[in-house]
Amino acid sequence: MAMPMLVFAKTLTEIMTDISGLMSTAMPIIISLAVIYFVWALVQFLLKEGEDKAAAKTSMIWGIIILFAMISVWGLVNVLVSTFNLDTAVPTVNWQVTS
Repeated sequence: MAMPMLVFAKTLTEIMTDISGLMSTAMPIIISLAVIYFVWALVQFLLKEGEDKAAAKTSMIWGIIILFAMISVWGLVNVLVSTFNLDTAVPTVNWQVTS
């Protein structure tokens, strides 16, 4: 992963912007996958019997725990950003080479 950044000679600001954009895109996708996992476990719970039903119940519980953890961390970060008035913009650095 580091090699393309070195080859294309990106600045730190460009790299941080890329990572921020990737995370902004990835979070809703990851949460959507967790919801799909939970719904899949729910369907399995409703359709199965016996030991399979217990396994589906365990999967539903883990799905809820995963969703809770992801959304809590996401919310905590947003609360901290708004509480401390943190600037979420990527800083720019003016590099001047003098000889």
